[in-house]
Amino acid sequence: MGSQLINDLKNKYFGKKILVVGLGLQGGGVGIAKFFSELGAKVTVTDKKDESKLLQSINRLKYLNIQFHLGGHKVEDFLNADVIFMGPSVPWTTYEVVQAQKKGIPVEMEMSFIAANYPGKMIGITGTRGKSTTTHLIYNLLKESGFKVNLGGGLPGISTIEYLKKADKNSWLVAELSSWTLSGFHRKKMSPHIAVFTNFYPDHLNYYKSLEDYFYDKQAIYQYQKKGDYLVANNNLVKNIDSATQIFQKTYKTEKFSFASSVIFFTKQDFPYKLAYLKGDHNLENAAAALKVAEILKIDNSKAVEIIKNFQGLPFRLQIIEKKDNVTFINDTTSTTPIATIKATESLKDKKIILFLGGNSKNLPKDVLINQLIDTEKIILLSGSFTDEILPILKKKYPDKLVGPFDNLDQAVKQGYQLAKKLNEECYLLFSPGATSFAMFNNEFHRGEEFNRIVKKILNL
Repeated sequence: MGSQLINDLKNKYFGKKILVVGLGLQGGGVGIAKFFSELGAKVTVTDKKDESKLLQSINRLKYLNIQFHLGGHKVEDFLNADVIFMGPSVPWTTYEVVQAQKKGIPVEMEMSFIAANYPGKMIGITGTRGKSTTTHLIYNLLKESGFKVNLGGGLPGISTIEYLKKADKNSWLVAELSSWTLSGFHRKKMSPHIAVFTNFYPDHLNYYKSLEDYFYDKQAIYQYQKKGDYLVANNNLVKNIDSATQIFQKTYKTEKFSFASSVIFFTKQDFPYKLAYLKGDHNLENAAAALKVAEILKIDNSKAVEIIKNFQGLPFRLQIIEKKDNVTFINDTTSTTPIATIKATESLKDKKIILFLGGNSKNLPKDVLINQLIDTEKIILLSGSFTDEILPILKKKYPDKLVGPFDNLDQAVKQGYQLAKKLNEECYLLFSPGATSFAMFNNEFHRGEEFNRIVKKILNL
């Protein structure tokens, strides 16, 4: 850790009591704990989950002098800390966090802390859908074009804070930013140099009180931009959502939030080329956003188009896992909202679909999805509160299509494969649940890994 930035951070945090709230399993909490422990801080980790659920994360830190207080929070840990680092899924209304703030203890979030300290420039990507794909598209575009670039934000398995060790003023950071992460940007009154807003649909209404609250966190991506910054926004950003449209228009027109940055809108028509691997209109929008970023950075247009066209896509997003006989297995486990399942089925209209659907609810509108299910051949239901909500309607509307609900994924996938083989024609076995995974799994990635494992087992691979 030889850089001036790291020396400055070491001087600031050496011997300080750092509390990491929410260790998690995706790498973010582990990265923060490791980073500050190596700076010489006294690090304590607190998480509501117990040791058995967090073992893989704990094992990555066991060689460091870190204390773990698991299975619940103690208010004294918060009140005795010098600085608190809060995981993205921890609400700001958490009692212990509120008490610490009353005492004047600073509460940080990883990405806003990085944004405040990163010596280079940041491209931040947010949106209800398409964040991860667009983030990787833009990262790949910069990397292939010779930029010095890092990839981070809310992506599983990446510790973004580690980049502070080596980044310099020529280093770009391309980061996926969720609404929760952006709540930290509001508190620092800062936005990325280039902000990309892919789209906006109802989501996380099990967490936010209203659509307006959800949109408010999102708008931190552009609200504090300065002259010379850029907002790249979907022209259909708030389509069909009147309240959000009003917020965006008000933000766009009023003096208080008048845009100092340059605003560039995109539509799918802005990428009038065929994507080699990605399916669906939503991916043409993602590609168009990346192409607008290429224009801002003055990357040669034909080169940028080629790089974007040949992007192979990400795991767990309409990912083709296997093909056997007439059956194509597609893993879209990151579909945790009804709109995601709608987009998935719209992208796969060329063949019959047997759909795996269900899980826990986020209190989102579901009528459009239910109507869209007319295009599916069979619906294999997975247990959870979302499934409970829609089951009475599905029984009335599609009695002959339903199978399940299953609380065992092995059985569900086996049943789906049997039904697919009986069709005797080309079909998709589409795993796009449209709900969260928490009824049966740790998170959507765990759910996706299990689906892949079961498919390989069934096919003897």
